[in-house]
Amino acid sequence: MKSPNQTGVLFALASSLLTINFSISSPAKAAISCETGTVVYHPNNSLATCSLAQNVNVQVSSPTTGTSNFPCKAKSYIVFDEKVQFNSCELSEEIKIRTGNVVETCPAEYKVRVAFSDKGVLSINCSVY
Repeated sequence: MKSPNQTGVLFALASSLLTINFSISSPAKAAISCETGTVVYHPNNSLATCSLAQNVNVQVSSPTTGTSNFPCKAKSYIVFDEKVQFNSCELSEEIKIRTGNVVETCPAEYKVRVAFSDKGVLSINCSVY
């Protein structure tokens, strides 16, 4: 039996698209389809980046902020760190980012970057690129 923190990666080639399905207990959950020929791996063979074949919603969980949703845009690159934790993507739609009492709007087609501190605090950055 696999532990809930173990990452499972299933690769399947179908309809000329490489489909990557993975389940991560924390901090992100997503199922993505990558365009053929765009997949890049980290030295440990975990997914580093690929161009999305379709829009995908990535959920990132943090004990301090709860669950955040990031709608990532098709035909743009999604990036993961060596631990297969979501790092960044181009947004397919606008999102709101709350930091304390301040709410920032991150428009569609902007790049969102996510990082966790050593203490597990989620940091979200929004920029044009």
